[in-house]
Amino acid sequence: MKLLVSVMLAVGCLTLILPAEAHHSFNTFFDMKKTIEIQGVITSFKTVNPHSEMMVEVTEPDGSKVLWRVTARGGAVAANKQRWKPEDFIGKKAKVAGHPSRGATKKGMAAGVVTFENGDVVCLGGCPGVPEE
Repeated sequence: MKLLVSVMLAVGCLTLILPAEAHHSFNTFFDMKKTIEIQGVITSFKTVNPHSEMMVEVTEPDGSKVLWRVTARGGAVAANKQRWKPEDFIGKKAKVAGHPSRGATKKGMAAGVVTFENGDVVCLGGCPGVPEE
């Protein structure tokens, strides 16, 4: 009987640990030693967990349009704390600086700074001088 209780307790503890193990390092997917900048129109902005994200339509030099996935450092809680709302982003032109995806053909980045045409700046995490959430 003691063995059965011990096994059940161990399985219960492992179940609680699994969600913490599932989270990843940004270094896995993004080159945190490089910074790039894109410019385009924000087509979507989602305040979701584990990381909020937006899509930016960038016009290439040949005139073609390419969608970039931009991942914020924080999720819905950080977005709510900063009072980010999708309507404050969607449809606006912006420059986005961040760390590029490690996948050579992937158009993605871990975002740092979003600068809108009117000069407003939003930090999506990892910005110089801004403490991590």
